[in-house]
Amino acid sequence: MAKKGVNDEFYTPTETIINELKYYGYDGYFNGKTIYLPCDYDATLPYIKKEIKKVEKIYGIARWEEEIEIYKVMPEQFTENDSKLVPRNCQFVAYLTEHKKDFGIKDIYISGYDAISQKGLKFQNAPFECFDVIITNPPFSQMEEWIEKIIKFKNKGGKFIFLAPLSILTNVFSFKYFKNGDFWCGYTEPNKYEDSQGIKKTEYLPSVWLTNFDVQKHKSKRVLTKSWGEHPDEFMPYWNYKGIEVVNINDIPYDYKGVMGIPATALKEIRTDQFELIGLGVGKEQFNAQEFYVDKTNYSEKEFKKYYIKKGDPENQYGRRNGKLFVSLDGENPYKQPFARILVKLKQPMKSDKIYDFEDVIKRIKKELKNKKPKDLWNEKLFKIKGNTKVKHGRSKIR
Repeated sequence: MAKKGVNDEFYTPTETIINELKYYGYDGYFNGKTIYLPCDYDATLPYIKKEIKKVEKIYGIARWEEEIEIYKVMPEQFTENDSKLVPRNCQFVAYLTEHKKDFGIKDIYISGYDAISQKGLKFQNAPFECFDVIITNPPFSQMEEWIEKIIKFKNKGGKFIFLAPLSILTNVFSFKYFKNGDFWCGYTEPNKYEDSQGIKKTEYLPSVWLTNFDVQKHKSKRVLTKSWGEHPDEFMPYWNYKGIEVVNINDIPYDYKGVMGIPATALKEIRTDQFELIGLGVGKEQFNAQEFYVDKTNYSEKEFKKYYIKKGDPENQYGRRNGKLFVSLDGENPYKQPFARILVKLKQPMKSDKIYDFEDVIKRIKKELKNKKPKDLWNEKLFKIKGNTKVKHGRSKIR
């Protein structure tokens, strides 16, 4: 069900569709396929024909057939004038119909639900199993329901391309599907949508395309040029996790075999044959249950309580309630990582004179702390991480 008061009537501009689908179409992925657009619907379109499909329904041991009303697109009835009159909620139909021959598409079907008129078929009841490829912009407020249904379709051999909010990259529910290789990001990152009148929405809505088709831009492994051994000062250790903080995806060290926290946006491009996805650096159940999570119960907590524990909320100690990554050099002054991270390991570190791990990080810092105060060492490292720019005090300063 849609969340009460949530407006999902955001339509995908034509250029957004063209910029993404052209890659799959011209690479031959739609050749001979029957494509289904479960969120495109307008019964007044002059080039669609109503069909009735019988779909098997299963509930427990009960089985029965149910008739579902659906529409087949008739490209031979599609005229140049029609392309100018296509409703906002049917831009996928228009583009794929115009390129049906170019892409070798067998058939195109639609059956979407119109929330305003309450007509049409909701995706929850749509017969995905009758088709080869699903393409759409689903309701963002119902994303979990959508993903559950599309994964069942994928497990039966189906292919798909759909839009999702950028926040999907740090969503605990969806991360397991990234980790399992059920889907990955497509080529483009749209951020503008339209209303029913074709007027651009003023809100900035960063999004990603998700698919289980091969995406050519992911075929090349990321070239790693930074060495932990040569630049150890640029990688802070975590306080409650056996891993290091990597501020920029371009700084992933090629000679470090331990776990690294990298920007969550890296999910848009990293290859799972190069990196092992360990987990998210957020989320109580998901984060705290990980192998390298460290319960800091025995650590000194005087300063930590002073700055991070709310009165009457003892469960939040050590970031356990919400699952947060903390950085610290001395184990007594943790600083909350303000940005979302995904936790990864290199499956095969590059050949180097030496390969380092978390123990090497700790040894080096303990040695440095013998001659420097934690505050001085902290700001010294931040200075180097930020590219030799002046370090601002406040949140970037050890307390």
